[in-house]
Amino acid sequence: MKNRRIVRVVFVILLGIFLISQHSATAFAIDEDLKPIQSDQGKWRIAYCENDPYMNFAGTFYGIVRGLYEMGWINSIEEIPYQYGQEDAKVMWEWLTSRDMGEYIEFVEGAFYSMIDMTTEEKEKMMERLNNKKEIDLALIMGTVAGKYVAQGVDNTPFMIFSTSNALRSKIIESVEDSGKDNLWAHMDTKVFIRQLNVFHDICLFETIGLVYEDSELGYILSAVGDVHGYVNEHGIEVVEYHVNDAQSTDDMDRYDQELMEAYEKISKEVDAFYLTPGCRETSRTSEYLEPFYREKIPVFAMAGTAEVEHGAMLTVFRFNFNEIGKYGADRVIRVLKGEKPRNLKQDFAETPCITINMAVAEKIGYEIPFNVLLAADQIITDIE
Repeated sequence: MKNRRIVRVVFVILLGIFLISQHSATAFAIDEDLKPIQSDQGKWRIAYCENDPYMNFAGTFYGIVRGLYEMGWINSIEEIPYQYGQEDAKVMWEWLTSRDMGEYIEFVEGAFYSMIDMTTEEKEKMMERLNNKKEIDLALIMGTVAGKYVAQGVDNTPFMIFSTSNALRSKIIESVEDSGKDNLWAHMDTKVFIRQLNVFHDICLFETIGLVYEDSELGYILSAVGDVHGYVNEHGIEVVEYHVNDAQSTDDMDRYDQELMEAYEKISKEVDAFYLTPGCRETSRTSEYLEPFYREKIPVFAMAGTAEVEHGAMLTVFRFNFNEIGKYGADRVIRVLKGEKPRNLKQDFAETPCITINMAVAEKIGYEIPFNVLLAADQIITDIE
């Protein structure tokens, strides 16, 4: 019975990947609407704002830059300092600002903002600059915190928000179909976390799942708690939760790490599966954070993606790289630069789901990955970085 269920799950996953990939293969055909043009002042001026350094922000930004290059809007990025999994987007920004990227786009020097340690005065100056259309033609915003902040105060300059857990539940946009502001667009993938939970449950057949997140409205949204509760209620699964208080600055990181690790230690003894939300501040330390789950033989599913699996989680269903969201984002960016209102552009876009499994972690906790699931995996990792 269990094997038949696994075969059905694998078939559904493969069918879904095929259908989405067919959509993706036709979604980015370059047409006349996307051909590069200059602005009235010459080059289009781009700014960037993120919550804090994070691999999904850096990866998404790299994907967009790569998409702009492939569509002929900027010069070669062959030597841009990016490796999959890195958290630092600023090093790429500085590389782009120090070079002539062609006649169409300028990544504005000094227009890179990371909000984690910004003072109130610095945030006000940033907002004043982003609102000045004589200085900035378009702002790229990464993450829920930055998205909410900019959405509340930027009314003049077009801005596009990527890599939020849910822009609708965060009240950044009014609906999936309508952002609510002419100069606002936010990427949405409404089913991404439900897809993850479906695969995790079908493979691991857990009865109790653990969840640790920052105890606030924002933490609830970032950790997709609403999706988790909806899923477990529908499937008769028990959820065990622990809350932590998020770091308020870089000086507060050690206190936050200690609190997070204590929560992991406690919850590892109460569940038979764990859903790892974006709480670990350093991806490279994932295996250190997850040590209690190894001892208790608990499978860990990573919400944020492949990097966490490379560094210690057992499984994820997420993007394999940032090429699809990058091409999609570049398409949206170009259309805005060429005069389309961000509000008029489609926001909902599902990327091809990819299964990543870490066999070293599975062996460490004594979990035997079914052969049919291995056949369906897009990436199999054999060690813990």
